[in-house]
Amino acid sequence: MEKKKDLRQSLAAKCLAILLFFAAAAGAVVGTCAVAYISCGYGTAGSFQDDPLCKTAMEDVMELALCYAISENENYDYYHWSAEFELERAGGFSAQVFDQSGALVGSWGEIPGGDQTLCRMEQTRRWDDESFTVKGYVSTELPAGSNFAVRFGLYRILRALPFGITVVLTVLLYAVALGALVFLFCAAGHKAGREGISLNWQDRIPLDLYLCIAVSAYCIAMLPAINGNGAPIALEIATLSLSVFCCVGLVLTAMLTLATRFKKGKWWRNTICWRLCRWCVRMWRRCWRAMMEMVRILPMTWRMVLSTLCILGGQSVLVLLFLESGGSFFFFLITAVLDTTLVICAAWITFQLQKVRDMGSALAAGDLDAQLDTEKMYFDVKRHAEDLNAIGVGMNKAVEQRLKSERLKTELITNVSHDIKTPLTSIVNYVDLLKKQDLPPAAQEYLTVLDRQSHRLKKLTEDLVEASKASTGNITVELEPIVVNEIIHQAIGDYDEKLAAGRLEVIVNTYEGNLMALADGRLLWRVLDNLLNNVCKYALAGTRVYVDLGVRDGRVYLSIKNISRDPLNVSADELMERFVRGDDSRHTEGSGLGLNIARSFMDLMGGGFTLYVDGDLFKAELSLRA
Repeated sequence: MEKKKDLRQSLAAKCLAILLFFAAAAGAVVGTCAVAYISCGYGTAGSFQDDPLCKTAMEDVMELALCYAISENENYDYYHWSAEFELERAGGFSAQVFDQSGALVGSWGEIPGGDQTLCRMEQTRRWDDESFTVKGYVSTELPAGSNFAVRFGLYRILRALPFGITVVLTVLLYAVALGALVFLFCAAGHKAGREGISLNWQDRIPLDLYLCIAVSAYCIAMLPAINGNGAPIALEIATLSLSVFCCVGLVLTAMLTLATRFKKGKWWRNTICWRLCRWCVRMWRRCWRAMMEMVRILPMTWRMVLSTLCILGGQSVLVLLFLESGGSFFFFLITAVLDTTLVICAAWITFQLQKVRDMGSALAAGDLDAQLDTEKMYFDVKRHAEDLNAIGVGMNKAVEQRLKSERLKTELITNVSHDIKTPLTSIVNYVDLLKKQDLPPAAQEYLTVLDRQSHRLKKLTEDLVEASKASTGNITVELEPIVVNEIIHQAIGDYDEKLAAGRLEVIVNTYEGNLMALADGRLLWRVLDNLLNNVCKYALAGTRVYVDLGVRDGRVYLSIKNISRDPLNVSADELMERFVRGDDSRHTEGSGLGLNIARSFMDLMGGGFTLYVDGDLFKAELSLRA
């Protein structure tokens, strides 16, 4: 299906509409003038002599003829020249001027004969308290383009026009001109082969500059019609018509470009004023930003000092003006407003700082989810509040990452330990079976080493699983009052053989009577087992081990002290980390998990576990709720 052609994009249709508009508008203006003239009685008389077109012109030129005749006799050069100039334009006119006595004062032109007279008029006029009789004649032989020739031609045209038809045609011409104008407005901005509104070269000129040029051109085009040059009336009419034509063209062009710009939208952006204002706004923003950057370079204290000094300086100037003006209420009012503003700003800043301080206190208390609303904060206070919010978020992320890492590490240890236990159990069982067989002495020695190392590996695996459970809290804790004295003596009794083998003397200083503490007996036994096991492994042979039990500040304290066999070259905090041992050579059997497991068990029971290292002296102190 062929696409229907859009007349708004047709250049020929636009040109035709412009020609039609000018033709219809010109015809409508002429018709309006004709209707107006006929309505006022012009061109309606039976003869040209009786028509207002002739009478008004005759009266004017007869006045000029009187002026010319008198100024010629009395030597009024200016009046004589001016009247002569105007009478020359009224071609075909002649006149005679007589005084009161009937004497001829002066004349103009050649008096026509009776059959050559088109119009004649006689009037009595006064000049300097004297009466004169002026007789005017218009000849039938009128020069082309003269005043009376134009008027006589206009009279014949108006005389021949039917009034009703002229009115109807004038209205129709106005309608045609209006329709052409509406079409041009609708077609403005549309071009063939392009969708939407397209701008031409004049539409791209800044609007205010374009309007200034259009107004200037309009004024220049109107100058010939306004000033006049003394030419014949036909030439003046032609000049006026040309000026009006140019002015209408300028107005039409301006209206069409306005229509195009309005259709395109945001027309104000294509103006010099808009660009100048936008440039001023940009420069102001740049200056303001530069000034604010300079202010931000200064420390906050200096900024507050400078702001206060500016306000106080302005207040001082206002006080001086107040005193100089004899107590003007205006300056007093401004001073009061500044003081009120200063107080409000101080209160506002203090309130914001209070919020920031509360936020810092919340973070210090461990509330990492606390957040400040910084929407209504400004300057350094807002930046500081945003930093605190970022600290809370960052700490939350760090804690979550740390927990995730610990969880993954614990899961890894647990899974690996469980995976090791299955083959390890098989190894231990087969070692036990081999021990029941009769083997050569050399094989028996190998079997003994294998048995010892397999049990060591089994113990390490169990410690790993236990450490994993303790760190994650995946252990059932049943707290109940227990007698600490008894569990200590039982633990030491179980290690009598190992202590004796290491030539270690245990000195126990326990509380007189039964000392009760809130704990889980199974977990407390494991803690004591790990500590005494460390004593047997690492204590210097031939030394004493001190076990002290007492009550202090409502808690039960148990300490175990011994002298280390090897130099303690690590700190107490490092000893409680996983897989850290007191001997760097690692020639003793141990996993490095015992102390870490003991601390985890004490934490689960709500107790405390502290290590002290002083030279070769090693001290472990436990605390429980009484």
